[in-house]
Order: sequence, then structure tokens, then C-alpha cells
Amino acid sequence: MASLLLIDDHPLVEVALEAACVNAPITLKIHAAGDEAQARQLLQQHPIDLIVLDIGLPDCDGLELLRRLRVRNQHCPVLIYSAQQSRHTLLSAVSLGAAGYVVKSQSMAQLLSAILAVLGGQQAFPPLPERIELPLTEKEQQIVALLVRGLSNLQIGEQLHISNKTVSTHKKNILEKTGVQSVVELAELWKAQQ
Repeated sequence: MASLLLIDDHPLVEVALEAACVNAPITLKIHAAGDEAQARQLLQQHPIDLIVLDIGLPDCDGLELLRRLRVRNQHCPVLIYSAQQSRHTLLSAVSLGAAGYVVKSQSMAQLLSAILAVLGGQQAFPPLPERIELPLTEKEQQIVALLVRGLSNLQIGEQLHISNKTVSTHKKNILEKTGVQSVVELAELWKAQQ
């Protein structure tokens, strides 16, 4: 028997996973948590063989939770089960130590297959999405390259012979176009594109 911890705020996911587990070649016991606090409590109360984590949780950043889970429970693999399917999210999950990644648009049978693969010591990642071009102008690409190197808005403005305010406007547009929330995420996305 293997013990799973499902961290997902949608109760129907637990019901669907339990139904899928009936067809598993091994007995799978599911413990479910809707948030990080419940997950921590269940991890203390039960031996867990695999964590299935939705990174789209309402109360915390799921990728940050993945990092914390990997630090605290180094030997317990984490399988991401998320509606997010961007290259950036997938690469972030890989770099943070996830053992697999299943997109919620896939069937429960595919999730079960990934769970069994990870329990068997394998990884379960989809093929990496093709490299996508960021929808940025040439000037915005220059600014991103300088931001990634750690230059301030003022330094970028001096180097490109534009005002500090213009750099700020470009930066705001870049964050909107790429959908990232911070310069750190932008740097990760930029490096993934190179």
C-alpha cells in the first residue's frame, strides 16, 4: 500500500482521484488537504509516500510551497497536478525538485499513471513545450537582457540613452506581456528562452 497526500483546494479532485485509484495495481490511500496548514498537519500525522500538489492554491504560491516541501520532506517525491501548463511553470517545477508534472486537462488515468511511475522511482514529466519567443520589441529585449544582468533602471537608461521613466514604462509593459510578477521570474523566463 502507498500513501498519498493530495494538496488541492477543489474537493472534486479528491473524489475523482479516489475513483481512479480503484483501478490501480496497488492499494493507494489518499489523505487530502486544501491548504498548506492542513498539509503540514497530515505530514506530521501520517507516513506519506508521495505528495500530489496543485500549484494554483488560493492561500499560497504553489511553487514556493513545492520548495518548502522539498526542504522539509527531502525523501518524499512531489508530483505537480496543475491547470498551468506554461514552459516557465514546468521549468520552475523541475528546478525546484518536482518528480513529475501532470496538467489538469489530462485524464485521471494519466494522473494515476504518473503517480505509479513516481512511486516506482521514475520521473513523470510531459515533453517540454517548444521554445516560445517572447512577444517583446527589440528595445524591450535589450532592457530584459540588462535587467537579468542586475542593472538598475537608472543604469539601463544611461546605457541605452533613454530616461529612467522610459525604462520603467518598458519594464511595466514587459511584465504585462510575459505575464510574470517580478524581475526574478522574468530572469528565469529569459534564461529558459536562451
